[in-house]
Amino acid sequence: MIVVTGMPGSGKDEFIKVAKRMGWIDIHMGDEVRKYAKLNKIPSSDSEIGKFASRERQTHGKDIWARRVWDDMKPENNYIIDGLRNLEEFEYFKTKDKDLILIAIYTDREERLRRIVLRNRPDDVHSHEELVSRDDRELSWGIGNAISLADYMIVNDSTLDEFKLKAQELLQKIREKDQMDLS
Repeated sequence: MIVVTGMPGSGKDEFIKVAKRMGWIDIHMGDEVRKYAKLNKIPSSDSEIGKFASRERQTHGKDIWARRVWDDMKPENNYIIDGLRNLEEFEYFKTKDKDLILIAIYTDREERLRRIVLRNRPDDVHSHEELVSRDDRELSWGIGNAISLADYMIVNDSTLDEFKLKAQELLQKIREKDQMDLS
């Protein structure tokens, strides 16, 4: 199992698209947050969903979203999970798969803002100030610690095609290593 982390707009979704084409089954932790927010009638703005996610972590533990995602998963060995936000989530997944791999995607803030504005999701930020606020919230959850301890990091500072090639090369390397470990 692979878990992907990175700040909003860093390229996690594009990395996941590459992994899906290579046969991994994708799970988005943010989808789980949005699902529970909708069940709890939380408005679908970035700010409100973020507050909800924080309250759930405070009430149920920092690994609540990892536990909820795991409960929805079927027994498979080729999952790629997008959206890890802290070490507690990583440690929870590690109890489920001792060979878990953590990949971080890094992109500078200005480029992330440009990408976020272009993708135009309804729950996204729309300004530099909103992105700084969102970054601060995610850093308060512990995402910086998760990024710093990743097994692999991809710096996403070039074209989309170059990033996809980097992602494919890394995933192929991981797949080959896994196959070697099995033999």
